[in-house]
Amino acid sequence: MTTDQIQNDITKYIEQQLFLLTNKADMESFEQVIQQNVSQKRESSSSKEDFYDRLMLNIAYFVENKTAWSQLIRMTYGAGQVPKMSYLENELMAQQMRIRQDVGEKMDDYTSAFHKQYAALKVTDEDVIYDYAYASVEHTLRIDFLTHVTVTNADILCKGDIDETLKIIEGYIAYHADQIVNQMTLS
Repeated sequence: MTTDQIQNDITKYIEQQLFLLTNKADMESFEQVIQQNVSQKRESSSSKEDFYDRLMLNIAYFVENKTAWSQLIRMTYGAGQVPKMSYLENELMAQQMRIRQDVGEKMDDYTSAFHKQYAALKVTDEDVIYDYAYASVEHTLRIDFLTHVTVTNADILCKGDIDETLKIIEGYIAYHADQIVNQMTLS
């Protein structure tokens, strides 16, 4: 089998698995959880800027998790090994704890950068809520996808070019996240 054929098979596999994950997803529940998080942040905020900061800090957390998630895939599937579920769970938990701490420690730097963007980009509630929802759904899809392919022992992901495979996974995750969030009515 050629490298192109292997990568095509990997692409088809990724497309099928993400379709299955999103097809089974309870969109109403997704929307309720995100709306509840947005509402809690709005109610506990002292100002519009504070509300935006809270959502943006969550987005920063999701972005940092994306980087850690990619590294985990490189260290496992990229090295030709399907990880054990216990290893994956431990690594994901450890990463999330480290990232929470890192984002907390950099909070002042993040919020300073955010404040410059709010004014320059004339940010609205809708913008920040959409970005938060999108990042949240992407994060959930990444974790669900990795968990699913690990449980199903998807050794096909070990066979291709890991950089190309990650691009494909991210592309399909972005597509599905966009589809999901665009069906939501958030305020």
